[in-house]
Amino acid sequence: DIIQAWEDARKFYEPLIEKSLKQCNRVKIIYKKGNHDESLSWSFVQMLKVKFPQAEYDDEFEERKVHTFGKVFIGFTHGDKGRKKLHNIFPVEFPKEWANANVREIHTGHFHREDGIDEFGTMVRTLATRNKTDKWHKDNAYVGAHKRFMVFEYSEDALESIHYV
Repeated sequence: DIIQAWEDARKFYEPLIEKSLKQCNRVKIIYKKGNHDESLSWSFVQMLKVKFPQAEYDDEFEERKVHTFGKVFIGFTHGDKGRKKLHNIFPVEFPKEWANANVREIHTGHFHREDGIDEFGTMVRTLATRNKTDKWHKDNAYVGAHKRFMVFEYSEDALESIHYV
């Protein structure tokens, strides 16, 4: 139900962005393409750009992206491509950002469940989702995962906390 999905996404993201803009002097919204909805989610970000022009946007169609904050490196990818090479590909594609960081994390999705691998100083996190279990997920036995989103709070040199919503 694309109409309902668009409305649900709007109702979820707009209050978060509004509150963020009140609390922070810099809000950055990063579009991360997935394997099911590249164009629709990109279009949604274009709507956000019009509604919240004071935010910063990264809406490029890149498979992997990075955001740095002080000494924190956060890599982003959907997780459906090159998953077993993430510890190696991010330092190659973003060498300066990687070298300047003391905290290195890579955030992925794709599997719709929470998981993490901490190896060689890099934490690769698979993030949970609040997606409803539809027929396809049920038929393929993708059931039972915790339904939640995660909000990460960083200082300029550490992950301070993770909030489940």
